Amino acid sequence: MRYYHVDVFAYEPMTGNGLTVVFPDEQLDPALMLKITREFKQFETIFVFPELSGVYPVRIFTVEEELEFAGHPMLGAAAVIHSVYTERDMTADILLDTDGRIIMLKSVKTEAGFTVTMNQGQADFICSLNSDDYLEILQASNLKPEDLHPDYPVEVVSTGLPYMLLPVINAIDKIRICRPDFEVLLAVFGAKFAYFFDPETLECRTWDNLGVVEDVATGSAAGPLCAYLVKHGFDSADEDIEIRQGRFIGRASSITGEVNGQTNDVSISGGVTFFSEGEISVLE
Repeated sequence: MRYYHVDVFAYEPMTGNGLTVVFPDEQLDPALMLKITREFKQFETIFVFPELSGVYPVRIFTVEEELEFAGHPMLGAAAVIHSVYTERDMTADILLDTDGRIIMLKSVKTEAGFTVTMNQGQADFICSLNSDDYLEILQASNLKPEDLHPDYPVEVVSTGLPYMLLPVINAIDKIRICRPDFEVLLAVFGAKFAYFFDPETLECRTWDNLGVVEDVATGSAAGPLCAYLVKHGFDSADEDIEIRQGRFIGRASSITGEVNGQTNDVSISGGVTFFSEGEISVLE
């Protein structure tokens, strides 16, 4: 079973967000895919199954669980598919099927590797929170009410994975998840994860819900943030929105987002570079 290790939202190897892209020849047991993901120890691993009528079925795992949707695995998988199957083409349109949802991506060859753009569709604005709602969330994140920007609402937004967006001012460096029931707190409002952002710099941070692993660059959160910024008039449609992430763990990354002014579709894009490839030889 062939695999590729790539770096996403990166323009040179060993930067950005690492990802393993695995190409099984047939369906695998989910428990085995989780074990393989844990063995690679990347934040996420994506399994790309044989193409069906021009669409590649995929399944995405973190070291803890399977996800229905994620950003950087989709971009990384598209670049690898472009490289492996249409290497001579400068551009490639890739269709991925995640849990029945078809995601459209465009991959373009560059000197450094590839630049991939993903259309995440329209954002779903799930709910807005008032100060009483989010007080416990802040406490569980080592924050105080005065650490939030007063002009930016706290809102849960999704383009496939629901994030609670928390606008943090002058406190991005002190965030840490310090309650084991953080996922339960978020679920009350329909959120799966929290995405903390500095409105002035658009530097962002997010973790797994145990607060053990900080993500380097999170495409599934960047899309909702772009939609949120345009909805509330903080940024404009049809213009690039540059999001920064990963500085605190030594993997500074850049995500470019845009909201289409006519369709309201959200797109994110970033570079993909190749680090290594090989064969998985030990299977249960």
